[in-house]
Amino acid sequence: MLTIQYAKDPVWNDEAHTAIHLIVKFVEIPEELPFLATPYDPMPYGVELYNNAVAGDYGTIAPYVPPPPQEISTNQPSTTGTQTI
Repeated sequence: MLTIQYAKDPVWNDEAHTAIHLIVKFVEIPEELPFLATPYDPMPYGVELYNNAVAGDYGTIAPYVPPPPQEISTNQPSTTGTQTI
């Protein structure tokens, strides 16, 4: 099991506020890692991270910002005509 050294930069991962993205430093791992914390995580430290973040232990949780819509390229392959592969 991993031991939480610290966590920072909480951000809601979705509009429904069911998951929180954090940067976490575990004692057993030398570098910080991105972590998606949920209240239903199978590992106790995942639930602990979520509950602590909701309680404000890692600062204010930043709002969810949806990704920008992806543009559809007009230069897509076509299935019409003769094709040589």
